Amino acid sequence: MKRRLNRTQQTRFLLYVIYFLILGILSLAGKLKLNYAIILFLVVEIIFHKYKSWRNKRFYHASINIVDKMTGEEFEEFLELHFKKEGYKTHLTPKTGDYGADLVVKKGREKIVVQAKRWNQNVGVEAVQQAVASIKYYKAHRAMVITNSSFTENARNLAKANNVTLIDRKDILKLTENNESCPIYKSRLQKKEGKYGFFYGCTNYPKCKYTKSL
Repeated sequence: MKRRLNRTQQTRFLLYVIYFLILGILSLAGKLKLNYAIILFLVVEIIFHKYKSWRNKRFYHASINIVDKMTGEEFEEFLELHFKKEGYKTHLTPKTGDYGADLVVKKGREKIVVQAKRWNQNVGVEAVQQAVASIKYYKAHRAMVITNSSFTENARNLAKANNVTLIDRKDILKLTENNESCPIYKSRLQKKEGKYGFFYGCTNYPKCKYTKSL
């Protein structure tokens, strides 16, 4: 089964291509030494892990507003990270010829195919049809269609008839928002992004400036 590299994996591949190109240039120039190779390797690993940490944190702590601005590919990676967080083994399907599934996840013996729709409009029956078709191809037990938007009534009816789980905007909101309350105004804390990263802030801002680190 073909797998697609996510952006983090693509970045690592690119960094190592650059690493070996530099080693090749140094070798041709007669200046390649073991300590140079080791130092370059460490630099590549440090850059990669910093990038991975930044990207994972960005997706883990993304607010619904950030989700709405994601590309379709970023939304798939956002979901992949959250499935991994819940203990699933995951892989992204190819960009083309995915047979109706953007993501295949597995926990224990259960395999689930996922159709991801980062849309600005309601998702219709076509997405559900694709998800149903992908079950047999990937030999999955069931299917999900996940969107940051909502579903048409026809899509909900078709999903119910085919035992497809639908996850919409209200579920994504639960995933991205914090359930804790502000100790001052008892209002819900909202995830925000500031100059120094993500934090929780009172929804009564600017009246209330209470914040809590993640």
